[in-house]
Amino acid sequence: TMKPIILRTRTSTDECIGTVRLTPEAEKVVRRLRAKTALPIRQIVSEIIVQAENLIDIEGPEDTEED
Repeated sequence: TMKPIILRTRTSTDECIGTVRLTPEAEKVVRRLRAKTALPIRQIVSEIIVQAENLIDIEGPEDTEED
């Protein structure tokens, strides 16, 4: 089973690097999480990315199967 991504409401990071544009669907998810946690969107997205890194499989053109 997959482990849940944990959003800790007591931590805070002030560092900000770069800008990412979210899809409308992703923005809705982030806004729902913000409403539930009262955390800054920057912190929510950062935690999701850091915690999800090991759950991501990378596939390139040579990895896809063609029938």
